[in-house]
Amino acid sequence: MSAPDVAEVRRAVAAVADPELPPVTIGMLGMVHDLAVAADGRVEVVLLPTYTGCPATEMIARDVVSALDGVTGVTGVRVRFTFDPPWSADRIDDAGRRRLREFGITPPGGTVTGAARPEGRPTLPLAELPGDAASRAPRPCPYCGSTDTVLDSPFGPTPCRDVRSCHSCRQPFEAFKA
Repeated sequence: MSAPDVAEVRRAVAAVADPELPPVTIGMLGMVHDLAVAADGRVEVVLLPTYTGCPATEMIARDVVSALDGVTGVTGVRVRFTFDPPWSADRIDDAGRRRLREFGITPPGGTVTGAARPEGRPTLPLAELPGDAASRAPRPCPYCGSTDTVLDSPFGPTPCRDVRSCHSCRQPFEAFKA
């Protein structure tokens, strides 16, 4: 049996969906730090978790192994996670940023031109919470692009996201924590 094609291995790993953010893949998020393919077909994948306490790492590892099961020549897979270097939102590619905005989540950094406001989406009253200046810093709204936004809650649906609101279009949205 010949060694697996490295490009095919990379594509399979990069295409693994993030279990907490199904519209994006771990490739789009820039989580794939390193990948090695041995001549005997063993593959080692090194990933950068997006958050120190990410509860999805076991699921991601399992999904990477499953994705590589279908690649010809792969005889074994080892997935490990590292925090050196630490993951940064700067690693999210343009397609990932677009998909996150379409999903209603704003990644830190970058510029937002805004997406179409979903019709029929309810608006919620805006509330401001106390907090340090860095966590309260405005983030661009994924719907209209405005930076007239506030942090509503530092506790989002997952540990790596918080909940914010836009004063301009009055839409709630999620953002990756910086």
